[in-house]
Amino acid sequence: MANWVDGFVETNGISLHYTRTGGGKPPLVLCHGFTDNGLCWTPVARELEADYDVIMVDARCHGKSDAPVTGNDTQAMADDLAGLIEGLGLDRPVVAGHSMGAGYVQNAAARYPQLMRAIVLEDPGWRMGPMPTGGQADRTARMRAEFARAQSMSFDDAYAMYREQFNPAVSDEIVWFLTHSKRELNLNILNRDFGPGNDWRELVAKIKCPFLLFTGNPELGGLVTDAAYQEVVKLAPQIERVHVDSVGHLIRYEALDRFLAALKPFLAKVFGSAE
Repeated sequence: MANWVDGFVETNGISLHYTRTGGGKPPLVLCHGFTDNGLCWTPVARELEADYDVIMVDARCHGKSDAPVTGNDTQAMADDLAGLIEGLGLDRPVVAGHSMGAGYVQNAAARYPQLMRAIVLEDPGWRMGPMPTGGQADRTARMRAEFARAQSMSFDDAYAMYREQFNPAVSDEIVWFLTHSKRELNLNILNRDFGPGNDWRELVAKIKCPFLLFTGNPELGGLVTDAAYQEVVKLAPQIERVHVDSVGHLIRYEALDRFLAALKPFLAKVFGSAE
């Protein structure tokens, strides 16, 4: 990490923070999930920096990026991402996203197809049924109280709390990054609409670039079911799927070796085919 740099891009009316390994190599943009930050991708970036210029983005309301009071939805984050790619002058990067990050990566890939060479989605929120309509205010209030509590603790106490909550397969280093990200989370993110938003089927149908999908076991918390995947195959037949049955939603945190073993050849193929 000694040679990594960080900076800001003005995009979509906000200042978006990123950390970058650099080096004039093929660009890879990494987008984190809800309540994480860009540096939560550190173990992946460390493995890939010899071959790629890895850009780890802090989404709005996360990390060091700006936190508007309202308007923090998936479409706004997709517009932020497009502005970051253009602002940094990246030549058709591969863009990867986890969970919330996967949601806005797929949105951007559908709406800005000229900007991306390929995408990688780690357990996106492809729900088959309608979103729950009741209890959202209570769920948001519980999240607000949870993060406010973590932010009122000392770092060591918050770390101990999160270390106990996460699966032992999640490394101490990742828990350290996650503790930082949740303590610095701007609670304006909770003002967003957690409703259905853009239909993921409509978005996926518009994605024409190469497309790698990581899925976990729904019985362990994975979001993508086999039924959802079968719908996606019809909409985006170019998709490649890597299923890791031993983990749930946090695929790369709990199975980093499996994640990298699939990601590396995908990246080599996509960038190699462009030469």
